Amino acid sequence: MSTFQSILSKQSIFLNKQTVLLLFLFLALRIGSFFLFGHSIIQGFIVFGIIMLFAVLYFLETHYGWYLLLGEFFLGGSGNFLEFFGLSIRTTLLVTFLFLWIVQHIVQKKRRFRLRIDHKIGYALLVFGAFILFAAGRGIYLGNGVTEVMRDLIPFTYFALLLPFYHYFYREETQEYFVRLVFVFLLGSAIFSLITFIIYSSGLGVIHDAFYTWFRDVAMGKITDVGHGFFRIVTPEHLLIVPSVLMISSLIMRDEKHHRNWYVFLTLGLLILVFELSRTYLLALFVGMLVLKYRHKVANWLKVSAMNFAIFLVLFVSTSLIASGFSSTGLGLIKGRFAGIATPSIEVSTYTRAALLKPIGQLIFHHPLLGNGLGSVITFVSPGTYNYITTNQFDWGYFELVAEFGALGVLALLVLLMLVAYELIQKIAMLSDYHDFYVGLLGGFVALLVMTVTAPVLFHVLGILYFVLLLAFIIKPITVFDETLTLIYRVFNRLKGNASAE
Repeated sequence: MSTFQSILSKQSIFLNKQTVLLLFLFLALRIGSFFLFGHSIIQGFIVFGIIMLFAVLYFLETHYGWYLLLGEFFLGGSGNFLEFFGLSIRTTLLVTFLFLWIVQHIVQKKRRFRLRIDHKIGYALLVFGAFILFAAGRGIYLGNGVTEVMRDLIPFTYFALLLPFYHYFYREETQEYFVRLVFVFLLGSAIFSLITFIIYSSGLGVIHDAFYTWFRDVAMGKITDVGHGFFRIVTPEHLLIVPSVLMISSLIMRDEKHHRNWYVFLTLGLLILVFELSRTYLLALFVGMLVLKYRHKVANWLKVSAMNFAIFLVLFVSTSLIASGFSSTGLGLIKGRFAGIATPSIEVSTYTRAALLKPIGQLIFHHPLLGNGLGSVITFVSPGTYNYITTNQFDWGYFELVAEFGALGVLALLVLLMLVAYELIQKIAMLSDYHDFYVGLLGGFVALLVMTVTAPVLFHVLGILYFVLLLAFIIKPITVFDETLTLIYRVFNRLKGNASAE
């Protein structure tokens, strides 16, 4: 069984040596990063060794280097677990890969076509890319600071990954490896969140201890005590959980018996959202589930939607009961979290976010047409301390885009988003069967747009990674039944056979 769908069988998902190795790397990377926290020289040597290995793998077989880069995206969390004298390993690997990719395809003139994509979405990307460069130059011109500008610019460079995704993703080996990465990402993230939750809920760890400091400064996450022994565990990579849950839900909505591994995937994703307890993510999941009704039977959609709600509720209540010593179900916590939306003053985070609106509005009206450029900052009065705070964290995704890109830049982005939505819906409409995959992509895309209301998800590194994956599938022509679509067909056929056999 050498094809991609074999990875979805019981043996290949749970007992495959590559899956075990990837999970080991997921956990080892975090453990190693914690113990190397503050040892920049040792980290530098390790990253240098990884880059050398990366270059060797790339020249040995380009796809091997691509696999290493993909692995870092899904196993590397925030991308800062290891640094090369200030540069994260993710940034270093990306720059190295793009450099080798471009040089290789310029030297090999017969393959130069791989440096372009003949699709109208590609042209829309070029227009928006021009606005990105303009916003970067404008930010420097207006004195926003080179470091701040570069920090905002780096995530947008990940759009360049569309080229290798477009040309590599059709390979069966790549698909197999990718599914293993997604599974390990869900399993590893669930284990990591659970362990962190246990450490602080049990009292083994305390806020501001060594692990908390590493978690905040390196993993770029948050550990928040919300009462009754419950701690919110938040990391940047969790923004990919909602699209993952929506994709899995869409696949389960097919009118057939499913392999039980899909339910394992789903439970892992919902467990992570329980520890995350983000209003934005839960709202995005709700809206995304509404989108999944498209082209699915009402009965199947209702069943899977109810199953999502039930699994989440059971996981949350049981976790809250154990954490509180069986004194609280945690339902009051959920009520309080959502009550903060209607009454911002009762919660610090919502109150602070509301306080940001006035300075953001002033910044937007300062340069409404061309924007203030990348690296823009705002100054506001903290509701808790009444001190003036200057920050580049707007906490309002779309308002930040308007403030930095101006009306013209946002218009270019809006055209791109509308074109992507149109093309995706067209693909779904053209399929008489096996449309669930693209419906799942559409649900994740809409969820991403919802999350961007209160977070910079759309222009976060991992948000752009999902967007690039989405584009790679959209741009592939469905009318000629290319390798990717054919592969999807075979996946579903094999899943049906496995489910029936069990």
